Amino acid sequence: MIGRTGDSSTLNPLLTIDDDSFMVANQIFSSLIERAFVDGQLGYKGDLAEEWNISADGKTLFFRIVRNATWHDGTPLTAQDVKFTLELYLKEPLPQSSFFRVIESVDTPDNYTVIIRLKQPSPTFIPLALAFWRNHMIIPKHLYEGTNITTNPYNLKPIGSGPFRFVEWKKGDYILLERNENYFKAGLPCLDRIIIKQLPNTEAMLTALSTGEISAVTFVPETNLDQVMSMQGVKTFPIFTGLGLVIYIGINTQKYPLSIKEVRQALNYAINREELIKLALGGVGRVQKGIFSSELGPFHNPDVGYDYDPDKANQILDSLGFKRGPDGIRVTPNGTKLSFRLYFTAGDLARMRASEIVKEQLKKIGVEIIPQSYDSPTLRELLTVKYDFDLTWFGHATGPDPDRLYVYYHGSAIRPGNWNYIRYNNSEVNRLWDLSRVAIDPNERARLFREIEKIVMEDAPVIPIQERVLYAAHREEFQGFPPGPYWYANHMERIWWTKGSIRSPWEAKQAILNASAML
Repeated sequence: MIGRTGDSSTLNPLLTIDDDSFMVANQIFSSLIERAFVDGQLGYKGDLAEEWNISADGKTLFFRIVRNATWHDGTPLTAQDVKFTLELYLKEPLPQSSFFRVIESVDTPDNYTVIIRLKQPSPTFIPLALAFWRNHMIIPKHLYEGTNITTNPYNLKPIGSGPFRFVEWKKGDYILLERNENYFKAGLPCLDRIIIKQLPNTEAMLTALSTGEISAVTFVPETNLDQVMSMQGVKTFPIFTGLGLVIYIGINTQKYPLSIKEVRQALNYAINREELIKLALGGVGRVQKGIFSSELGPFHNPDVGYDYDPDKANQILDSLGFKRGPDGIRVTPNGTKLSFRLYFTAGDLARMRASEIVKEQLKKIGVEIIPQSYDSPTLRELLTVKYDFDLTWFGHATGPDPDRLYVYYHGSAIRPGNWNYIRYNNSEVNRLWDLSRVAIDPNERARLFREIEKIVMEDAPVIPIQERVLYAAHREEFQGFPPGPYWYANHMERIWWTKGSIRSPWEAKQAILNASAML
């Protein structure tokens, strides 16, 4: 049983944009290839693909898929399912469509061969399309062809081909998955079932971990790391390492007066990031300066960012003619009060604490902050569909490639349901980003992204806060953690229960082989 504080919004892997959704969908479905640790390094391994290669010019990818994969309803999985899925990205405005648009065509000379032809060589197609941590799974053609992908009933009762099959979803409580007895990987998965359990808040989740009510937690908030590390029978492990995790405050750039660049700059100057990290965010990680984590090396511009300077923030707001009212809160010349809602996910105690600190920090420059919390599905709709927000806590990875943030900052990604919820649109940023997608030379790509980061931070559509170091935890009687570099986005097919066997499944298999050889 895995504990979390949010619920899923969909189980269609092509539509998932939140962790609570894709962590479940990725256990139900399969991909062509996936990110994996290979000889201790971040690399790739086959999932449905048993072999693959790339042409010398980088424009053609060949995949041979396994012959024994079936959907959970018994229908054979073939190359036609792969072709159908990939072409959906070209026809529909899906969350990750921008990373698939480099596809020229998809051919299937037989039921087990897929040939993908690209318009030009792409340094991002494999890491951000075929082997990302979400939106890269293959869906069944026979259940989705001719339907509206956003309203298809199988989005909530999915039929996949992965290690676990969907059984039940009790919203706000749990999702039950059971072992796929016909999985195409012999002997896997090791577990009979996985229950993804929703807890009301972090405290309840960690209490359940301590008592053994749940077996693992999706993550350990930075503020609770020492507490969990001291729990008897519990082990912690780092997650999403090397992917440049960040947390920041997103700004609704289309809502007055946040639509004024200088107002957004003033908010950036008024935030004491070191205080936030120390008092609310666990005291770990580093101050974030730009939209890219410093872990991305040459792609990050070290000269960007806003130092803590409340005097400068006040000067900017004074120059705009925003005068303080009797309550100390500034008012624009047209009578609009500088009072903003700051959203965070319900149950996120660290962000709740941080919101109160932000409230006090911005009060010093005459800005009122009203913290508000919502469950994950509601928050997603408010941000990405209704655009009904002022400020919101948000976090994601900025790697493994900086093009990962295309969907957050490129103007073409402004569509309901997509992740450019701040509706940031700068024509020069769009132009430079488009150039980065066809630049093959890594030095030129790095130069382009440094320039992009400089322009974006001048526009200040976000308030960078923290470069994160995250951990998850599990009860010691379960082994096989983490299942891959992307934690719960990787298949949990090799996690096993020691109380079911004192030997790992691979040790048991080898023992059987050894015994057979002696007969």
